[in-house]
Amino acid sequence: MYQIDNSSAAAVIPASTTPGTPGYFTDGNPATGIAPTILPAEFMNMVMLEILGVLSAGGVTPSKSNFTQLTTAIRAVNKQSTILTDTGTANTYAAANTPALTALPATGYSQRINIANANTGTATYAPDGLAPKPIYGLGLQPLQGGELPVGIAVLMYLVQAGVNGGTGAWIIIESLGGASQVAPATKSQQAMQLGQATGRLMGLPQVFFASGTYTPTPGMTSVIFKVQGGGGAGAGLATPSAGNISLGAPGCSGSYAEGRFLAAAIGASQVVTVGAAGAAASNTAGGAGGTSSVGSLITAPGGPGGGLLNNQIPGASNGNGSLAGTPTGANIFQSIGTCPGLCTSLSASSAQSGAGGGSIFGNGGTPPIINGAGVAAQNYGAGGSGVVAGSGGANQAGGAGKIGIVIAYEYF
Repeated sequence: MYQIDNSSAAAVIPASTTPGTPGYFTDGNPATGIAPTILPAEFMNMVMLEILGVLSAGGVTPSKSNFTQLTTAIRAVNKQSTILTDTGTANTYAAANTPALTALPATGYSQRINIANANTGTATYAPDGLAPKPIYGLGLQPLQGGELPVGIAVLMYLVQAGVNGGTGAWIIIESLGGASQVAPATKSQQAMQLGQATGRLMGLPQVFFASGTYTPTPGMTSVIFKVQGGGGAGAGLATPSAGNISLGAPGCSGSYAEGRFLAAAIGASQVVTVGAAGAAASNTAGGAGGTSSVGSLITAPGGPGGGLLNNQIPGASNGNGSLAGTPTGANIFQSIGTCPGLCTSLSASSAQSGAGGGSIFGNGGTPPIINGAGVAAQNYGAGGSGVVAGSGGANQAGGAGKIGIVIAYEYF
């Protein structure tokens, strides 16, 4: 077995005989004049060499005593796949088959290709010089870039209504290291497209403690601005005459505005203004806090400063009678701030100053004792405390307000 007559080249593979009418082998029938089939060396050599070729391709060494070697070889060959060499360029792929395809294949036909150049956008594939067809992802949409990195990719030819107008396209079944394309998710356990993953916080917010420019992070689809106006200062006072009392009212907190805006409304950037703190001084009304804003999208006015009453007969009181202005652009939440403190007096030696208005970030300046210095606000947008002076008191400044703040929370 497996012996070949090598006495001459002609003996190895005899010349082909003229083909006859196709049919089955027969033992012949002398009674009816049917001759038996003659099996020439040509046929036996052909069968033997074909079988040996399969064994070789499957990595099996021929053996006279093994009667399952052909099955083993066929199974091994089936596990192998031909990897074609990409001869095209980035986004325009091509390869040669052996034997070459003479027409575009039937739907479901696959090719394994060693991609030489990564795609940067839409792409096509044209095997054996056939008409190029677009390459789509598993979402059955054109490529965007990065789906076909350098390396092995498997493409399947698909002819289906709704895909490339039903005229055929190559679908990426496998691409090692490539970005995966998915169809829009419709169920809870399905993968989402990036465009469906909206509403996710992008990371830490951008916080503005001073005026500047807000520039959106790439990929941002919407942003929530939290805008706090500056806090007003408490009023200062002058030294009262004997038996009298002077009262400086506390400052109010700035208003607060919170709003959500889409990327289209933001544009390339927006000017951010952080409201200044209300300034305090003796014997004068407290300075108002400045307005905080993001362009013209959203504004939060600052808090009013406190007014003063000098040299009053005990029993007098003084509070801030106004609050911060109304915010604009606040489509989520807004507040006009607070001013709860009230300076009161019972006598020239018994009086209580008022606390500054608190903002959403915390309380205002705490009220000092009679003849004590004003207390500045420590929390953004809060108002400074008021002051009172009676017997033995002297000129005194109220508490300063606190600057505003602007915070931008960005979302995918």
